Amino acid sequence: MYNGIRIKCKGSETVSKVSVIVPVYNTENYLSKCLDSLINQTFKNFEVIIVNDGSKDNSQETIDKYTKMHSNFKGYIKENGGLSDARNYGIKKATGDYIALVDSDDYVDKSFLEKMYGKAISDNLDIVVCDAVNVYEDGKEEIIKSNHHYTNSDIKNYLVAPPTGCIRLYKRNLLLKKGFKKGILYEDLELIPSLVLQTKKIGFVEEGLYYYLQRSGSIMKQKTFNEKLLDIFKVLDVNYKNLYKMYPLETEYIYITNLFRTATLRFLDYKNTKKYLKQINSIMKERFPNWQNNIYLKKSSKKLQIICKLAYKKHYTLLKFIKKITNK
Repeated sequence: MYNGIRIKCKGSETVSKVSVIVPVYNTENYLSKCLDSLINQTFKNFEVIIVNDGSKDNSQETIDKYTKMHSNFKGYIKENGGLSDARNYGIKKATGDYIALVDSDDYVDKSFLEKMYGKAISDNLDIVVCDAVNVYEDGKEEIIKSNHHYTNSDIKNYLVAPPTGCIRLYKRNLLLKKGFKKGILYEDLELIPSLVLQTKKIGFVEEGLYYYLQRSGSIMKQKTFNEKLLDIFKVLDVNYKNLYKMYPLETEYIYITNLFRTATLRFLDYKNTKKYLKQINSIMKERFPNWQNNIYLKKSSKKLQIICKLAYKKHYTLLKFIKKITNK
C-alpha cells in the first residue's frame, strides 16, 4: 500500500449525512473498542473515515478487518504527521454534511450520532456539543459537563466550555475553511474557541455521549518534560488576538483555566519548570490584572477557585499535594 492510497472496502460510494474521522497512531489495543462503538450506532446514515497516520504497530490489521466487513468504513494510509494532520486529511475525504471526530483510543455512546445530528437538524445548528465522560485506567468514570449555564448565551457558554474537539459535531464547511493547525499541542484549544467567529449557530446536548480514555502514556502525562507542552503559550496568544476584543471576559476565563489550572498543575510534574510557572504569573498580571473578579470564575467550582488562587500566590507545594490526593 502507498501513502495516501485508500484501502478497499466493499460496497458502492454513497453520500452520508455524517462523516466520522478516526485518526490512528499506534492504538492497536484500543482501536476495536472504538470502531465497535461506531458500528453499534442507532443512527445509520454515516461513514467512518479511518486515517492510519503512519502507525508502527498492528493497527492496520484491525483497520483492514473493519473496512472489509463494513461498507461505510473507509481506510486510508499516510505518512506520520500528527493528530491535526490526520484529522485534516480525513476532513478532506469526508462527504457528510456534518463531521464528528473520534480519537482511536476513545469510544462513543450508541446514541452519539443520533442525538448530535438530531439536535443539529432540529435547531439548524452548525456546531453541537455534548458532555464527555473521562474514563480512568482504574475503571472510574467522571462526567465533564460542557454547558454550565453561566449565562443565557449559548455562544458565551460555548467559549468557556472545555475545548475538546471530539465532543462536537461540526458542519463540514467550518472545518474545511480552517482546519486544525499541524505540529502543535493543544490543537483543539487553538481552533475550537475561534469557530464562534464563523458561526453563531451553536447548541448543546447535555448528556455524556463521548468516552475519553485517560491514558498514562499520553504526551500530557509523560514522566519527562516535553517542550511541546510550551505550545500552551502560543495557542493562548491566538485566542487573545482572535477573541479578546469581542469576548474579553470569556477570553480571560480561557486563560484562567488553561494557565492557572491546567498548565500550572502540568508543569508541577517536572523539575526545572519554575521559569514557566513564573511566566504564567507574569502573563496573568500583565493581561488580566483583575482576573479574580471574573464572573465565570466566581460561578465555577470552589476547587478551581482554590487552585487558581494558590497558583497565583505560588503555593506550589500545596498544589502538588492537592493534585496527588485528587489523582488528577
